[in-house]
Amino acid sequence: MYNVIDLGVLPGGTSSAAAGISSNGAVTGFGDSAAAVSQPFLWTSVSGLSAVDAGSLFAFGAGINASATVVGYGFSSDFSTYSAFIIDGSTNTSIPTLPGGSNNAATAINDSGTVVGYSNDASGAIIGFSYASHTLTSLGTLPGGTTSQANAINASGTIVGQADGFDGLLHAVVASGGNWADLGVLAGYQSSFASAISNNGFISGTLNDGSGGTMAFLWQSGSMSALGALLPGGDSRAYGVNSAGVVVGSSDGTAFLYDNTGMHDLNGLLSPTSAWLFTEADAINDSGQIAAIGFYGGQQHAFLLDPVSTPEPATLPLLCGALLLLAAGELRHFQFRKAVKR
Repeated sequence: MYNVIDLGVLPGGTSSAAAGISSNGAVTGFGDSAAAVSQPFLWTSVSGLSAVDAGSLFAFGAGINASATVVGYGFSSDFSTYSAFIIDGSTNTSIPTLPGGSNNAATAINDSGTVVGYSNDASGAIIGFSYASHTLTSLGTLPGGTTSQANAINASGTIVGQADGFDGLLHAVVASGGNWADLGVLAGYQSSFASAISNNGFISGTLNDGSGGTMAFLWQSGSMSALGALLPGGDSRAYGVNSAGVVVGSSDGTAFLYDNTGMHDLNGLLSPTSAWLFTEADAINDSGQIAAIGFYGGQQHAFLLDPVSTPEPATLPLLCGALLLLAAGELRHFQFRKAVKR
């Protein structure tokens, strides 16, 4: 079960969407506001929701680390170009493009401050990059390929994304201190992309069948597995994974959580009193906290889903005994109050 925390909307806004979550539960995403059509946001349990000034009226927060540094991209006023940004408090740092390029976007940042994303080059091709200590590094392509994109980075600096090869089709890829390695595709599918990587190397992503059908996958120990869908013959997309191998994403318009017991409708793991319908789970950290998107009454909001801890069976008798002693003490003093808040 999860506590449902509505992150709300920016001042003057009507909707919000979550995109990333840090290891300590800070969330970024984007929403409309009185000042912008789309503006990045930062949410923390201490400060709540606040706008992030990316210097653009149409910008998106994509990734966040434990220092609450937000990365993403924003469009120029005429939408002719888009630019990657790093925002740490009130400091907005632009990331350069690859030589000869005019557009770039940041997609993720790890707790060491390394940023990944993609940029076009002088030929116009989109190429993945990493950026650390004011140094931009091209991640190149697969042999025979022309394009790549970096989507996520873990604590040790391993990067995942997608790249094309000799066949011209995109494949999920991983890079650890060197060139891209092809994760391939499963039989019956044409292409794939990797969207997330855990700190211990689990990789989640999506397979495409070439006809519009999609299937979430989990890659571990050199093997890729299809995760299925919530509906028979349905589609699924994976957006996040943590070090327990728990995958989150969307299947047939509904947020899902996949663990070692299979795929679950995330809405079924929430309090029955929750009126929101969760359509996407976009990221998950190693504490099991999930950044998600929910709808109710035509409204779309970003959410944090916080796991509710359950006492271990061996501790239940001790807990019950403690509660009985507490209740007895309260009665003796004729004080009636709620001892345990659920």
